[in-house]
Amino acid sequence: MKLSRSILAAHIAVREKPKNLRPEDLPLFEHEFKKKIDPVELFQLSNISIIKNVIFSPARLKFYTSLSNLFTVPKMKLIRKLWLFFLPFNKIENAIWISDEWSIDYFHWLTDALPRLIVVEELMAKDTVILPDSFKTKSYIGESLDLLGFKAYYNNYKRRLAVKQLHAASHIAPTGNFNKQVIGRLRDRFISKETMPFRKIYISREKATKRKITNEAAVIELVSVYGYEIHFFEDYDLKKQIEIMSQTKSLLGLHGAGLTNMLFMPCNGQVFELRNENDAHNNCYFSLASDLDHEYYYLLNTGDIEDTHRVEITVDISKLKTVIELMHPVIH
Repeated sequence: MKLSRSILAAHIAVREKPKNLRPEDLPLFEHEFKKKIDPVELFQLSNISIIKNVIFSPARLKFYTSLSNLFTVPKMKLIRKLWLFFLPFNKIENAIWISDEWSIDYFHWLTDALPRLIVVEELMAKDTVILPDSFKTKSYIGESLDLLGFKAYYNNYKRRLAVKQLHAASHIAPTGNFNKQVIGRLRDRFISKETMPFRKIYISREKATKRKITNEAAVIELVSVYGYEIHFFEDYDLKKQIEIMSQTKSLLGLHGAGLTNMLFMPCNGQVFELRNENDAHNNCYFSLASDLDHEYYYLLNTGDIEDTHRVEITVDISKLKTVIELMHPVIH
C-alpha cells in the first residue's frame, strides 16, 4: 500500500504589499512578496509507535521526523528513544498527527497545526488527535479542538503509544507562511460568513512578561479617540476571542500572538502591526494578513534591542496618528 499521496500542489504565494509601504522600507518586506510553498502530502501509516512524541514504524525501522519535527533530530538521539519500545505501552486504534516542537504556542497552534488537521479532516473521517501531554496546560488547544469537533489524546511521553492507523499531513507551509486556500477554510470553520464586522480593537501587551510598549498609556489615549476598544486577550477563553474578532473590522497591536486573532476576522479587514525598526525577519503577520485578504499597515518603532521577541518599543505618537488617519480618513 502506498504510504503517502500528494493532496495540495506546490505553488507561489503572492502577497499584497502593505498599504502604507514607504520606498525606504522595501527591504523589510520585498523578500516576502513571493514565496514558494511546497506540496502537501497525506500519510496513512499502519501499526506505528509514538516514542517520546516522534513517529516510528517498527516494520520499516523508520522514524517519520518530517511529520513530528521542524528541525533535524540527530540519529543517535532517535536511537536512544528506542528503549521505550520494550516497556509496557498504551494502545489506540485510529488517530491523527498534527503537532511539532513549536505547536504548543498560540500562533503555531492556530496557523501551523490546525491547518494540517483541516486537510486531513476533509479526506478522512474525524479521529482522535494525538498530542504531547504538556499540551493540556494550554486551554486554547482543547477549546479549538472542541469547536472543530475533535477529541484530544494527550500522550505520556514516558510510555510508548501503539497506533493501528495514523493519518498525518505534512507541514502545510514553512512556519510563518501559509497556504491561502487552507487558512481560509480554517477561518470559515470558526466564524460565520454572514458576520458583519464593525469593531476596532487594540490589543494591549501590558500584562505580558516581555515585548511591551514603553509609552502605552499615550498609545491607548490616542487610539481610544479613534474608537478603538482596549482588550487583554489573555483574560478571555478562545470562544470569547473568536466572538470579539468575528465582529472586528480593524485590529491594531504590537507584534505578538494577539495578532494571530486576525484569523477570526471576516475578509477585507484592516491589520495594523507595530513593529521593531529594521526587523526584516518577523513578517509572519504581514504574510498572514495578505493570505486572509486583510489590508496590512505597519509602523516602525524605536526598540531597546534588536531582538523583536524581547524588545521594548517606544511609539512615535504623531506617526501613529498619521497611519490611523490613513486607515480611517475623516469624511467632510
